[in-house]
Amino acid sequence: MIPARLVLAVQDSRYVEPLLNYVHGSSYGSALQVTAFTRTDSFLRYMETGEVPNLVVGDTEMLECWHARGEVNVPWLHLSEGNTAISLMEDGKSTPKYQPLPQLLDVILSHCKRSGGTAEKLNAGNTPILGIVSPLGGSGKSTIAMNMAKQLGVLGLRVFYLNLETVNSSVLFPSGSVGMEGSFSRLLYDMKAAQEPISGSELSVTSYIIRHHGLKCDSFEPNFNVKEMAEMNREDTALLLNSLVSSNHYDVIVVDTEEYMGERMQAVLEQAGLLIWVLLDDLISVHKSGVWIDQLEQRYPALYESVRKRSTFIVNRFTGQLVNNFPRKDINIDGVLPYIPSWKQLHQEELLLSSPIYQREVLKLCQQLLEGSGIMAIQAGGGR
Repeated sequence: MIPARLVLAVQDSRYVEPLLNYVHGSSYGSALQVTAFTRTDSFLRYMETGEVPNLVVGDTEMLECWHARGEVNVPWLHLSEGNTAISLMEDGKSTPKYQPLPQLLDVILSHCKRSGGTAEKLNAGNTPILGIVSPLGGSGKSTIAMNMAKQLGVLGLRVFYLNLETVNSSVLFPSGSVGMEGSFSRLLYDMKAAQEPISGSELSVTSYIIRHHGLKCDSFEPNFNVKEMAEMNREDTALLLNSLVSSNHYDVIVVDTEEYMGERMQAVLEQAGLLIWVLLDDLISVHKSGVWIDQLEQRYPALYESVRKRSTFIVNRFTGQLVNNFPRKDINIDGVLPYIPSWKQLHQEELLLSSPIYQREVLKLCQQLLEGSGIMAIQAGGGR
């Protein structure tokens, strides 16, 4: 994925250097290509002769000098201090100069996307659906799904995280939104109502979408009613997925599924453009994975052939060497994610989203999907 081009124009080198060091040492380095200036003359010369950036981020003095040169055709973001403001704010936006670096970089990425940067141009057709599936309970599927949603957002994509588990694991990670309690129950009602023959109405999900600040993407407020989720069938799931796709708000929809072949899982298998199968390298897990996929082939042979072409297999909790042979010849391991010993007796749920080692490997997986088999290149499955 090509990173967004950012010009940083700040006179204080004590501000610029720590920011650049953080970008280069974090996952933001893959999403942003930063050219920094602390001298006004060098900045102005670059803006006249250099490559046009997606966004200029600067302090008051630098931006005012730039604006004074004439027409400004590049989107910009003002780093404000206290009550200071520049004279031409109608063409740009402002954000505090001093704030936590991850928060500042998220603001910068969001402005890169709104200004017509790389991320907005990636989605040329239907929004791809990325299904995270596993034949095993406790395989770490939800941890992978949430970390992938977060890292795809860091890469500059507009991401929606959809959890279809009967017992929603993302409940452990509060979204930070307020006033949306019970909203998924109302959404389920709207799904059923939209399918009534006399309804004539289309399902709209916009009013139910929240911003999940921990995952850095959009989502729905989790549902706590297990019975309601159990009643969500294949048709409901297909309708919900199609509504998210047709909204045209997202570059990718990451779907976290159940670990058995229920109706919601079937809808995801039918509609996902890419399926990430999460496996474990131990004797019992390998056996169960083989049996589960055998059953899928026997019960739904046509669906299985389609699924096989859209599947990528990864081994989670990899310790350095694969010791088991998987029982099917059509299972080729495409990637691994590491075993994190500190997660064995986890008592702080936020650690699942903040392990530097795990985040680095998930980011690599996301980049491989973008550049290889390609989230952006995949087409819908049989149902869309």
